[in-house]
Amino acid sequence: MLAFGDSRGRVVMVDEATGEVKWAVQAHAREGPNDVNSRPSTTRVAMSPNGRFVASAGIADENWKLWEASSGAEWMTGVRHDGTGTCTCQVDDLGRRVLQTGCPVAAHTAGLRALEFSPCGGRFATADDKGAVILWDTQTGEAEQRMEAGSERVFSLSFTADGARLAGRGVITSQATICVWDTTTGVLLRTIRSKLCVSVQFSPTNPLTLASVWGQRITLWDVDSGEEIESFPGCGFMHFSPDGRTIATGDSSGVVVLMDVQSGERRLTLVGHQGCVSEASWSVEDGSKLATVSCLSTCKVWDSSTGALLRTIQVGTPMDPRPVSVSWGRDWVRDTQRGVAFAMGHHPRLGEKSRVLALDVGVVRMILDRV
Repeated sequence: MLAFGDSRGRVVMVDEATGEVKWAVQAHAREGPNDVNSRPSTTRVAMSPNGRFVASAGIADENWKLWEASSGAEWMTGVRHDGTGTCTCQVDDLGRRVLQTGCPVAAHTAGLRALEFSPCGGRFATADDKGAVILWDTQTGEAEQRMEAGSERVFSLSFTADGARLAGRGVITSQATICVWDTTTGVLLRTIRSKLCVSVQFSPTNPLTLASVWGQRITLWDVDSGEEIESFPGCGFMHFSPDGRTIATGDSSGVVVLMDVQSGERRLTLVGHQGCVSEASWSVEDGSKLATVSCLSTCKVWDSSTGALLRTIQVGTPMDPRPVSVSWGRDWVRDTQRGVAFAMGHHPRLGEKSRVLALDVGVVRMILDRV
C-alpha cells in the first residue's frame, strides 16, 4: 500500500497493485485564510512498520495525526502542550480537556516538516520549522523526549535499525549540522558539520553509517567519528534499499538513479517521469519495487532489479493538489487475514487442506499436508 501526503493537506491511500484509491481524507489545514489565497501545505506521511497506521504531519496546524490504514478513520490527534506548566494536555473520561499542572512538555509551535516511525513502530518522531524534534508514544500519544536541532527547519529524520539513535538535519550557530540523539534519554550524542543537507538516513544494516544529500552529492558519514567515509553523485532525495546495498536518488536531469553503495556507481537509471522527481519509497517486504513521485502528480512503480516500469498512478493534478510525500507500507488487512488463517491451522501458501501442527516464535516447525 502507498500513502501520499499532498500539497493541500490531504492523506491519500492507494493500492499499489491496482492503482485504486482506497481512501482520502483532509488531514490538515491549508496555509492561508481561504482556498483561493492559501499556499500549498506540505503534508508529510509515514506508515507504521506493520502497516496498521498512517501518521501525517501538517505545516499549517502545527500538529500530527494517526489514521487507520485500512479505513482512513482518525485514530489519534496530537495533544498540544503550551510549555507553561499548566496546559490542558489531558483528557478526562468524558473526553473533556482538563488542566494539568506541572506539565514539562512544550510541543511544536511551528509547522511540521519531518515525520518518521521507529523500526518497531512503538514511537515516532516529528520535527518542525524551528528545529524542535519530539519523540511520541504511538499507543498513548504522549511526548517522551524533546530535542533541539538548532533554530531552523528540520526536513528529515532517521532512526537506526535498532531504534536506539535518531538523526536529524539542523542548523546550529549558523552552520549546517546533522544531529544524532540517544532516543532513550534524548541526549545529543554527536553533531556532524556538513554542507546544508535536505535529507539524512541511517543505513538499515549499519547503525554507524549515515548518509546525507545536498546539491549534486550524497555523502556517507561515520557516526562515531563524524568523519566523511565517501561521497558519490546524487540529487534532491535519497533512500536506502531495505538491504542497505542500494540508494535511490535523482540527478540534475530529473531521472531516478539507483546507486551501488559499495562502489558508488550507477546500477540502474529509471527514465519515465516528465517532471522533476521529488520523493521515493522502497517496498518494505524485500525492496523489490520502488515508488517515485514527480512534481506533475504522477507516481511510478518500478522493478528495482530490472528497472522495468510496472505501473503509473495519477495522484491529484499537476497544479493542485500534488503529492509531496510518499510512504510504502505493508497491507494491514491482507496480513491480518493471513494471520487469522494461519492461527486457524491453515498455511495459505500450501492450500486449504494443509494444517500447521506447531509454531516456534511465528516460524512453522512442522506441517502435515493433505490432512
